[in-house]
Amino acid sequence: MSISRQFLEPRLVSKNIGVHPIFTLIAMYSGFKLIGIIGMLIGPIVLIILKNIFATLIEQGVMKTIFDKT
Repeated sequence: MSISRQFLEPRLVSKNIGVHPIFTLIAMYSGFKLIGIIGMLIGPIVLIILKNIFATLIEQGVMKTIFDKT
């Protein structure tokens, strides 16, 4: 049961937040290593926040102006 939960949980979480399962798993693992059990919940939340920030920056063209050579 534990093994199946470890494989299914990142998939279910990733489908709900729209992030690839591997990134969700990495966020959960990183959160666990940094903060502990609570970090497993905080890690994906931080991932969602960062994803939204970067998506907004890309839509506004901020990233294009940073990497534009002219």
